Amino acid sequence: MRAKTTGFTGIIPTREAPWRAMFLRGERVAQISETGLVWEGPLTDIHQRKLTLPEPYASCTEAALDLHVPYTSTRMVFIAGDRCLDWEWNVGQKYEGPVTGLPNFGPYLPAEYRSDIDAAMQVAGTPWKTLLIKGERCALIAWGRGVEYEGPLTARGEAGWKKLPAHMRGDFDDALMLYAGGNNRTVFIKGDQAMDFHWIDGPTKIGPWAQVLPGLGALPAAYRAPRLPAAGRFSGTTDDEGDNERVDLRIDLTGPVPVISGDTFSVSTGQYLNSFVLKGGQPVTLPATISGTAEFADSTQTPKISVVVDKLAPGGTATLTRSADDGTDATTFTCAYVSRFLRTIDWEVDAVAGTKPAPQYFTGTDPRPPGLTTKLITVQSAYAEAGIELRTAGTVNEIGIDKAGADLKWSDAELHAAMESNFSGHRNTEQWKLWSFVATRHVDGNRGIMFDYDWDDEGEGKDGPWEDDFQRQGMAVFSDELVEDDGPETRKTLRTWVHEIGHALNLQHSWEKDKPGPQGGHGDLSWMNYDYQYWRPGDTGSEDREVRVKAYWAAFAYQFTDDELRHLRHGFYRNIVPGGNAWAQGSADRSAPTEFTPPPTGRSGLRLELYGRDTFSHGEPVVTEIKLSLDGTTGQAAAFPNLSPRGEHLTILVTDPAGAVRPFRPIARGCGSHRPITLDAATPALYDSAYLGYGADGLTFTQPGTYRLRALCKAPDGSTVTSPEHTIQISPPQSQHDRQAGDLLIGAQQGTLLALLGSDAPQLARGNAALDQLITAHPDHPLALYAHMVKGTNAGRHFLTLGKNGIGVRPADTATSIEELGAVVQTTLDPGTDAGIDNITLNATMRRLARAHARAGDLKQADVVLDQLVDTFRDKHVPPPVLATIAEQAETTRTQLHDQA
Repeated sequence: MRAKTTGFTGIIPTREAPWRAMFLRGERVAQISETGLVWEGPLTDIHQRKLTLPEPYASCTEAALDLHVPYTSTRMVFIAGDRCLDWEWNVGQKYEGPVTGLPNFGPYLPAEYRSDIDAAMQVAGTPWKTLLIKGERCALIAWGRGVEYEGPLTARGEAGWKKLPAHMRGDFDDALMLYAGGNNRTVFIKGDQAMDFHWIDGPTKIGPWAQVLPGLGALPAAYRAPRLPAAGRFSGTTDDEGDNERVDLRIDLTGPVPVISGDTFSVSTGQYLNSFVLKGGQPVTLPATISGTAEFADSTQTPKISVVVDKLAPGGTATLTRSADDGTDATTFTCAYVSRFLRTIDWEVDAVAGTKPAPQYFTGTDPRPPGLTTKLITVQSAYAEAGIELRTAGTVNEIGIDKAGADLKWSDAELHAAMESNFSGHRNTEQWKLWSFVATRHVDGNRGIMFDYDWDDEGEGKDGPWEDDFQRQGMAVFSDELVEDDGPETRKTLRTWVHEIGHALNLQHSWEKDKPGPQGGHGDLSWMNYDYQYWRPGDTGSEDREVRVKAYWAAFAYQFTDDELRHLRHGFYRNIVPGGNAWAQGSADRSAPTEFTPPPTGRSGLRLELYGRDTFSHGEPVVTEIKLSLDGTTGQAAAFPNLSPRGEHLTILVTDPAGAVRPFRPIARGCGSHRPITLDAATPALYDSAYLGYGADGLTFTQPGTYRLRALCKAPDGSTVTSPEHTIQISPPQSQHDRQAGDLLIGAQQGTLLALLGSDAPQLARGNAALDQLITAHPDHPLALYAHMVKGTNAGRHFLTLGKNGIGVRPADTATSIEELGAVVQTTLDPGTDAGIDNITLNATMRRLARAHARAGDLKQADVVLDQLVDTFRDKHVPPPVLATIAEQAETTRTQLHDQA
């Protein structure tokens, strides 16, 4: 069932004489007749305590089907989320499990009716028949036989359906079946309106609840009050003739003062024009006029806003007037009510066969924070409570794995290609559409990842940041990692789903905001915090990890913070819409810094450094090396093992020649649960390297000059370790030859390929062609080395592709990989040249080369490469602990290759 805003959660109809219906609200029920209230109290007290249901059905039933069996005991199916309970009152449970597994019903459930159902009701007749309504369509399922009808409501066989008025043709909040003389009769509820509908004769009454059915009007106030935020979305156009504007208007009365926001678009082209938000004013009781000075995304817009609104329900209207401060230059929009949700997102989900879908969590499973009621939480309900509708097209699209082989670890490059090829709603534009993919494992062990990048695959590409970028359109979760980390803890898995979608809507981690909440954001009880990053009041980050985790779940109320809600509900259009501004541009409480202020000195016992090359030629990929070590004040210290900016613990700030500071944002950033390790005498330091040339903001180094790099690393104790500045110089081309070679490495597609170390994605064909041209046209230029490395790395691994026929795999091309990577290693180790890759990348490349030889069946040559790897770094006189680590890596690789052989 879709998220509802009515005060009641579901209806249990009965066929007894006289007619009755039970309206559920948590663990309580109100029973009505056609004319009035019969009884209200605990659900367990009704009908001689014969309805003692197990949880979550006792408090979270969203719909009920009356399986009428004449002259026998009453039998019903109770639905809660994606599960159901077949219950015979005098017998007990007959089935409990997924709705799709309900005998004689689930196997016939059409894919598009497995989620977001508006109403479900039993229809008189044999066999049992169930009518499901979703939007303006419906499906009639005959139990044990199949679908008898699927299509528009107005095209059903009974004559009455053709008489439905336009505003009552779907999107109902609920439906109440009444059985009268063999003629099906239904009362539909939509907002504060109801419709008494005869299937043959059509509507007989439409109006407020009490006018249509007195019993509805007699429900206690709590059952009639909206359950979700008092808000509504309206849409309309200007009253002027010509090229009109359309406005999507959001009216929000949930807080102490009203908030009004909106986005305007051209009617003729659909192009986005502007956004505004009006905050403040006095509390209101509808109908009301709300006015004041608004903040606009385009500050040249006239600032005065006035809205006249009658009600936040179907049939409501709002008139928006935009004018200058003195009331001149006024433009008026006449708007009609659209939805109880302030924003609606079409949510598409694909999944690898055998993975687990998004879970639901019943808050009665574990001890609850004070004030949190028992409820069933899903990904969609979590966002519904924030005023955001995630509207699914139907079931999860399951992808077979027959052709995939044993290795189902997904790289960022494979996820790139999967989204571009399988997201049916994908377009290179900003739109309210989001893709989610349930994969098996990620190569870096992430729990989830948000795709916060894209590239222009039209025309000639782009050379500058932000042009034609449509980011934040997709995310993935990794089922195997979640199962191993969480076990039966569905609330943790649910948090990962909600968290990653939050990133796609431009929400940052709690501790990463420029204006963080309590204790630097660590005190946020939010979906965007990590349980192990949470600090209780008074904690300074010194508490044990498990203590923090336990404290988080004991206090977390499954919600966003006020600042995050303000962003989700009223953020400017391009700051939130998928495909809009780059990730973290205009996010909640975050803006790009213009200068750097060092954080307070921590007590972590760690030192952070950036080092490596300090001069780069035109087009040359900029790579910095990263070292995290003991600072000498203690013999050991805890550290997170992931030093990559792709993770959640390390950020690199880049100061350009003009002095502007911005964080480097990689094209894909994962979220994990990496446990800290201990640095000590045996392991005194961690090392990594990062490619900085291209990220979510486009090209990082857009012009020659001096750039300053600084890294910030989060320590397990919550403090931030800051590196000294590392200065690098980007040189202009020294010759036409240098310019031509460098230009072939500059561009969005080439940058993406460098970041991913290659990809088979057809959308990156121009980038791969540029790398090929660099190799063939400039084979002796030092920059050709990077093209060899990208192509050799990609060739040396299999590539998973996601398609309609399942997961396919392109096997590794070992001959190409050996040729390309061999050239990289040979050039780098040549003492007669200055060209070459950095040490950390060299280590990884030589191990990849050894794997390629092993795949080709040449274990002897693989051993030679691994021996050469250790000898190379011994000759470089790296510190003994580093050499020991490299030797261990080589031996681990050697053992794996021999075992596989």
